[in-house]
This record gives sequence, structure tokens and C-alpha cells, in this order.
Amino acid sequence: MNIKSCNFSSLAVSGQCCSGKSTLCKTLSKKLNWTHVDVGSEFRKIAQTKGIVIERFGSITDELLRQVDDHIRQRIQTEVNMIWDGRLTCYLAHSNNRIFKLYCIADVDVRAERCVYRDKIPFEEAKRKILARDKEEADVFRRLYGFSDPYNPEWVNLQLNTSSKSSKVLANIVMKALHTSDTYAT
Repeated sequence: MNIKSCNFSSLAVSGQCCSGKSTLCKTLSKKLNWTHVDVGSEFRKIAQTKGIVIERFGSITDELLRQVDDHIRQRIQTEVNMIWDGRLTCYLAHSNNRIFKLYCIADVDVRAERCVYRDKIPFEEAKRKILARDKEEADVFRRLYGFSDPYNPEWVNLQLNTSSKSSKVLANIVMKALHTSDTYAT
């Protein structure tokens, strides 16, 4: 596809834990030749420079969480040809119409299977881990921003269910959507 006809300067990709968003971001990064920014890794770097060991997301101070979000929000607004991969990137970019916002979802059992593969743990443990992380993140998001679910259809150009499609198929769906101004879900 001719990326020059794309109406967007960057992508913000949010989604549930183990929804396939990072895999999709890597595929899109290669297709678009854009830089993939793993916001979680950026967060860990910032925390490390401040001497903070991240054991649990919910134990990090609100001040640091907001500092990181503000830092990422500023970068999202100014850097182009980037793919921003993080839980809140659609929210952080929601006011910028030049950023294509994509939200990934998947069935909890599919997410648990992906966690089994990634973390080499039993299925039931993976499922408990994902559900606990979902709850912990919801609590933090509610405390910081007044919402528990970072998916808001008003902030998103495209919602993808990644449960049964490969990252290549999903990337082709995104590429097609990048060249339209429609907002839809698959």
C-alpha cells in the first residue's frame, strides 16, 4: 500500500494484557518502516533512572505514573512515524487527529494461552495472572484518570479482536484502515 496517501502521522496502539498488541506493533513497524515504541519499556527506563524497582504496577506512586504519562503524551504529540504501544496510548493521544488510534482485544482464554507460551507457566496460573493484572490496572486507571477501562470508542479509530487472526492479517486490516477516515471495529 502507498503509505504516502496515509492521513496519519503515527499510530497509538492500546489493548489488554496479552491481546497481541505488541506482536501487531512489530509487524506494523516492519510494514510501515516506522519506529515501534514499547511504552512499558520506556516506563521501566524512567523508573530505573529514578531508582524505583517495579514489582507491581499498583505500587508505583501516582506522581511517577503521571510523569511518565505526561512524558509519553508529549512525545506522541511531537514525534512522527512512530507506533506507540501501551495500555493508555489511545487515551494519551485521543485529542490528536493525526494519530491513528487502535485498540486490541482478545478472549481471556486466548490471552491466557499467549501468556502460557510467553511466560512458560500453566494455563490456570496464566489466567489468574491476567485477570489480576486487569483488575490492578483498572484500579490504577480509575484512581488516576477516573475510568477503569482505557477503551473508549470516542478515542479509537479501530478496535480489533485479535483472538483468531494472525498479526499479518491484522496488519493488513490496519493498513487498509489507515487509508480511510472511517471508524469501525472488527
